[in-house]
Amino acid sequence: MAKQIRRMPPRNIAIDYLANCPELVDEMARLSWKEWQEIYQQREQTLEHSLKNYRDRMNTDRLPLTLVALHRGELVGMVSLKFHDMDTRPDLDPWLGGLLVLPEWRNRGVGTMLMHRATKEARRLNVPRLYLWTHLAEKLYHKLGWQVVERTNYFGKEAVIMQFDLSGQ
Repeated sequence: MAKQIRRMPPRNIAIDYLANCPELVDEMARLSWKEWQEIYQQREQTLEHSLKNYRDRMNTDRLPLTLVALHRGELVGMVSLKFHDMDTRPDLDPWLGGLLVLPEWRNRGVGTMLMHRATKEARRLNVPRLYLWTHLAEKLYHKLGWQVVERTNYFGKEAVIMQFDLSGQ
């Protein structure tokens, strides 16, 4: 049986608040728009909405907030803690969303680092439970301790809603 090689996360990745890196807002909005343009458009939102979302997430002491992963000062990934991420489930809040790692940094542990830091921040802010939805990354989130709440159709694709309980840890 072949031994699976597990890549270690890069040592020189720093995770910071977007509030401490306001110069990244435009770049992040463009990356987010490019990655999820179809969803933005189905929500009848523009690049300006993406810019406003990131400007609104420049907090450190309350939600919404965004965390950025940096390598030598360059953006390599991001994740947000926010409200109302799935309009079909307004009863669920708050959400972890917008996890994005630049393609050249994927499969190197950056997403996992961002997820761990995001749940740590939520716990610090006394959030009892977080939700997320995904079309593609259920296995990653399950591996990180997220549990399936339901499977649904969202924007014409199968999606899964997951939760992470922060109260007991």
